Amino acid sequence: MILRTNTGTEISIAAGSTSFSIPVSLGLGARYTLSIASQPSSIVCIVHSGWEGVIPAGITGIQIICHTTTANRVYGQLNFNSNINGIGPDLLNSPSNVIADGKGIYLSDFGNNRILYYSGLNTSATGVIGQTDLISNISGVSTTEINQPRGLAKDLYELYVADSGNYRALYFEGLYSAASRVYGQPDFISSGLTAPASDSLGGPYAIARGSAGFYIVDNGNNRVLYYPGTSTTATRVYGQPDFVSSNPNNGFIGAGTLNSPKAVFAFGGDLWIADTFNNRVLLFSGINTIASKVFGQNGSFTSSTNNTTASTFFQPQGISIDQNGIYIVDTVNNRVLVF
Repeated sequence: MILRTNTGTEISIAAGSTSFSIPVSLGLGARYTLSIASQPSSIVCIVHSGWEGVIPAGITGIQIICHTTTANRVYGQLNFNSNINGIGPDLLNSPSNVIADGKGIYLSDFGNNRILYYSGLNTSATGVIGQTDLISNISGVSTTEINQPRGLAKDLYELYVADSGNYRALYFEGLYSAASRVYGQPDFISSGLTAPASDSLGGPYAIARGSAGFYIVDNGNNRVLYYPGTSTTATRVYGQPDFVSSNPNNGFIGAGTLNSPKAVFAFGGDLWIADTFNNRVLLFSGINTIASKVFGQNGSFTSSTNNTTASTFFQPQGISIDQNGIYIVDTVNNRVLVF
């Protein structure tokens, strides 16, 4: 395996190594980052922790984990060759999102109106949110019921769920099966579609946790809302000029408009939004609500064409970032692009 530093220096790591040296040419006290420049054959290795730090202090705890390119575990099916939908602790119906937290995974089982929790490496669910048991799939609206869940966001002790069929998002603390906070509705028993406002949602689709709050993609209102701390009222809106507007592109496409966004990703103090029907991904620097960069339109903020090239998309619907690049799910083109 070959690691590459932020200065371009490459470090060869022999199989089975437990330590390695970073060249001092980086300079004492300088910050370093590591990425994998050359992968071993037939496996994929990821720098899971310790991929950045300061020289000489802090260069400990670097963990590189390698994975095969053939799945070794499946959730929702009894084997790798079946694709049935169903109900129970071992089956799923149109799963829409998954989050791993190092202790297990949370999975949005959209068609069964529930969130499943799988402990450790278990592929049979051990916990459920939205239903009273693992064999029910009735939709509802309360602190313990959900309707067509989509996006998830997870922090150390909290889980956020985009409860799309009820036009709301819910906050669950720990593994408790009752929500203690609701976004988009005035209470836990309301579920109607209301006019756009700073405290309403017209189609929650995805959620991202930021350093001081979190973001909800309000797909139905062509916007993304930011909520600081524990507030259930948004204080910042992306894609619209105010909290009461909802038209796609607000009449004319630009650096501050959105058309059916479906993904959001907070990273390094910036915000990334998949502006799906505009066939682009926008980068918003800091707290600015006007994008500073556009991907997918060759630098133009006023075009929305789709194509299949190294710099264009067709309805992108996912974003992630790590030390190896920026990953964009280019949905209709059936691919993922890495920048």
